[in-house]
Amino acid sequence: MARQRMTGVLRTLLSNLGSMILALLLAVAVWIAATLQADPFAVQQYTGLPVVPINQPENTLLYQGDETSVAVTIRAAQSVLDELNAQDLRAVVDLSSVDVGVEAVVPITVTVADEGVRVMSLNPEAQTVRLEALGTLTLPVQIDVVGQVPIGYQAANLDVNPANVRVFGPVPALEQVNTITGTIDVTGARDDVSQRVSIAPRNVAGEVVAGLEWEPDVVQVSLDIQRRVGYKPEVEVVPDLRGEPAAGHRRGSVSVLPSTVTLAGPTSVLNSLPSFVKTLPVTITNAANDLTMRVPLTVPNSVVVVETNFVTVNVEILPILSSRSFTGSVEFQGLRSGYQATVSPQMVEVVLEGPETQLDELNPEDLRVYVNLSGYGLGTYRVDPLVLAPPNVRVVNIIPESVEVRIELIPPPTPVSIPLATATPQP
Repeated sequence: MARQRMTGVLRTLLSNLGSMILALLLAVAVWIAATLQADPFAVQQYTGLPVVPINQPENTLLYQGDETSVAVTIRAAQSVLDELNAQDLRAVVDLSSVDVGVEAVVPITVTVADEGVRVMSLNPEAQTVRLEALGTLTLPVQIDVVGQVPIGYQAANLDVNPANVRVFGPVPALEQVNTITGTIDVTGARDDVSQRVSIAPRNVAGEVVAGLEWEPDVVQVSLDIQRRVGYKPEVEVVPDLRGEPAAGHRRGSVSVLPSTVTLAGPTSVLNSLPSFVKTLPVTITNAANDLTMRVPLTVPNSVVVVETNFVTVNVEILPILSSRSFTGSVEFQGLRSGYQATVSPQMVEVVLEGPETQLDELNPEDLRVYVNLSGYGLGTYRVDPLVLAPPNVRVVNIIPESVEVRIELIPPPTPVSIPLATATPQP
């Protein structure tokens, strides 16, 4: 009897199961519809998301293509998107299966921490990469010496510290390295040279190989500058001046071009010579103007002057300066019409400096001493006098430095009475 009842219950449940499942599905659909209506799904795009390499083999260098970032389109509930930012997304390329030295296209993978977010699309979907093995190379430093030391000198005993440099970077670039070089310039050097010189790895064409690092990148270079055997450099040239300039003149500065020369000859003879060499005699007798002359040098028969045996001698001839005192009367300039002026004192002393010959020929009448009264009205003033001096003559002093000037109106003329003529009666 009980079994019959259980069987009846089961039959009732089975007959109503379809209705129950349908009701459950309808309830779930209603719940989903209500949820979507309250929090609908939406699409959002992130651009410029950096692509990060992972699982890169050790001792390799990664070369990425132009696409180093990706644009990602995702789909999620609006509430999830509102809480999401770019830092929650991670774009990677897995390098674990990339062969070294071979260009490969690796897919880009984007992961999101929230499982409710779906990645819809990527742009680009893959990245072109290449892995290169890293290596090191040690080479000696080669220093190129450029420029010329002066004649009579030579450069010797080049020393580089450190002598070797380690270069590291991708193997294909290392294979291009031919030398590690730097340059030192010795142009005009007469003393030992010591400089810090920058160096770089270069290929057979002399071009710097890109993509490498080296240590150190600067070396200390020393170079001895020595006198060559059979030469005596930097011998000073002394002009042999004879005579005196014209009367009233004196000798000024004297210059020689070149001022030093290099001598060549037997070492014993060179060592016995003084540290200077003279020119042939240069006469300046009665010279009143500057002199420029090309003059040969005097050296022993077994000695020669390297490059040239002539020098240019420049002699400055200057007038002998003297000073003289003159007395001059003060004149007026710029006085307004209708005005008259008086000055006190009327005579001033003027001290002049100039060539002695010119001052000897100067007369007081050759000087003009005046005061400029332009813009002055009626009254009494202290005015500095001015002096018009001849060319090449300098006014040293005026005594007194200022004079008193009194400006007045010109008085009207006094009328003159003329007696009238009277008639004298004739007898």
